[in-house]
Amino acid sequence: MSTSVRVNFNLPVPLFPLPEAILLPQSVAPIHIFEPRYCQMIEDTLDRAGQIGLACFADNSWRDQYEDTPALRPVVCLGQIVQHERVSDGYQVVLHGICRARIISMVEPAGDVLYRAANLRPLLGDEPEEAEMELLRSELESLLCDTDLRKMESVTMVLKCMENQQVDTPTLLEIVAAALVHDSSLRYEILAEASVSGRADLVRDELLRLEHLLLLAFRQHRADGDYHVSIN
Repeated sequence: MSTSVRVNFNLPVPLFPLPEAILLPQSVAPIHIFEPRYCQMIEDTLDRAGQIGLACFADNSWRDQYEDTPALRPVVCLGQIVQHERVSDGYQVVLHGICRARIISMVEPAGDVLYRAANLRPLLGDEPEEAEMELLRSELESLLCDTDLRKMESVTMVLKCMENQQVDTPTLLEIVAAALVHDSSLRYEILAEASVSGRADLVRDELLRLEHLLLLAFRQHRADGDYHVSIN
């Protein structure tokens, strides 16, 4: 299952930089916009295609350079504004992740424009083989249904998507990553990986790690009679 969204990569795309990757393709993210430069960005974007690129700062130096133009990581998630509301100090927007894109060149603020933009190109990988996708879907189903991962609240939504055969496996993988991968460095690594098989390896390893943590917690519970565990 997929929704076709037109993206004009011939035009610069406004960028909204954040410390970490909060948006992946096929996921949604609510964002509160209040700085004047980004309020201007939203207003301009709503007058156009309604698309912005969610970028990540390259390192922690952004803390000292925030008012300037800190370096950015090369891959962004292009997002479509699917909901917006004007609030007292700016905007509440909801972004839907469309696709991965690589920054080709920056368009820095100039004149009356206060925000940064970039010329982007889609980040595309090889088309996955059907047999590989069938195996991946089976592995994901086994991990989410036949292990303690099924007890996690966020897995319920994923399993509903998995039951829908119209949701293709690459899309399902994106949904699993968005719902269950919370480590910011790993989320960016998944975002920056062009190939489906490469993303599958990253997500599979993380699910196995989470399963191991849940197993350890269960064993501790049996030993102590009570436990608290944080999965992150």
